[in-house]
Amino acid sequence: MDGNIFDSPALPLLLELEHCGFRMRLTDEGRIHVEPGSRLTVDQRQRLVAYKSTIVMLLRCCDAGVEARRDAFQVQLAATKSPALPAFLLRPDVPYVRGRCFSCGDVLERAEYGRCWRCALGWRLACRQPIPVDVALHMDRARQVA
Repeated sequence: MDGNIFDSPALPLLLELEHCGFRMRLTDEGRIHVEPGSRLTVDQRQRLVAYKSTIVMLLRCCDAGVEARRDAFQVQLAATKSPALPAFLLRPDVPYVRGRCFSCGDVLERAEYGRCWRCALGWRLACRQPIPVDVALHMDRARQVA
C-alpha cells in the first residue's frame, strides 16, 4: 500500500467489524483470523480480501510487543538532540549476530543481520513521521547508524 495506512479504507473496515462485535488477530503464520467468521457478510469478506496487506499492518500496530517497543523508542527519541536519531535499541547489550534482532535479541525469520518486525515497526511508530523506505531499510539492517 502506498501512503499512510491510517488513511486507508481498511481502518474504517476494522472499526466497523469491532463495533459489530468481531475479534480479529493475526495467526503465527501472518493470516487474519476473525471471530465469529460465520457472521461476516459477503461485502465484509470481500473488503477483508481487498485490504488484506493493510489490515495485517494495522493489526501489527496493535501488537503488545510493538507498543512496548514504540514506548521505549519514544523515550530514546525524546532524549536525543535533533537532528540526530537514536539507535532505537530495545536492549543495548544484545550481540550483533546473524539470525537475531540486534535491538531485542528475538530470532529473525531468516538467518540475516537486522531487526525483527516488532522493533522495525516500533521505531517507525515512535518517530511519528513518514520515513522514506530506503532510509528505514538501512536503519533496520545497520547496527551502527552514523
